[in-house]
Amino acid sequence: MEVCLFQDEQDLDKNTPIYKYMSMEKFLFLIKYQKVMFSKVTSWPDAYEGARFNFLRKVHRDDKYSNKSKDHFFGSSWSLQTENSCLYRDGEEWQKSEDELQQSGSASMWESYCKQGGVRIRTTIGKMENILNGQIEGFDACRGIVQYEPSGCWNKTLSSSGLVSKLFIKRVSFRHESEYRFILVAEKEDSEDRVFFNIGSIFDFVDEFLISPAVKSDVWISRLLYQYAVSISFPPSISGTNVKDGREYCRISDLYGQISIAISNDT
Repeated sequence: MEVCLFQDEQDLDKNTPIYKYMSMEKFLFLIKYQKVMFSKVTSWPDAYEGARFNFLRKVHRDDKYSNKSKDHFFGSSWSLQTENSCLYRDGEEWQKSEDELQQSGSASMWESYCKQGGVRIRTTIGKMENILNGQIEGFDACRGIVQYEPSGCWNKTLSSSGLVSKLFIKRVSFRHESEYRFILVAEKEDSEDRVFFNIGSIFDFVDEFLISPAVKSDVWISRLLYQYAVSISFPPSISGTNVKDGREYCRISDLYGQISIAISNDT
């Protein structure tokens, strides 16, 4: 799998955690069918996705993807849940900020992707790559950290090599997502907007479930999702536990306050 690297950037370790915020519907789909979904870039809500690729492919006619349109590209977006160290006084403060973000999740991302309840799952770059490497016949694959650039600036865009790198650049309005992206390039244009890949065992693929936080009137949703995730994801040999690799496997985010996991409780 090709790795998209920008100037002075190094590849991340394959054990690096990546996170995906999922609506209730997408979470239930994952549990039931045990598949990850890639969707066409042209179907994404942000109409500006891939605009720089479209513009520059008319210039870089010698690039191997210059004959591709945005409809040939499918993507899966994850978050690194990282913070810019420049925003903090020192390394200790920066590390605590990242720990807090990974512990409770991002308020803006909960609002964007899980407004009616949902789940954040954690896996690793390597696990996603292994799944794809065994199933992506008919596709090229690329992965990398998304870079953020103001709409009026093209420094990163023009200094990056290869047309596919233009699909790893977003506007600064989305910087809070600290996105890590997987891109598939179809050999032939596909009429379907989505493609799916088997993940095998949920327990092996997902290293943590973090259930969306809730205000008091909606805590039942968080409790229900918690109970479902715990009951369905563990293999029979270790059912009845809530631990993986020595850590709590399924939690409810405490972003807006502590929530009891007992469905019968009112608070």
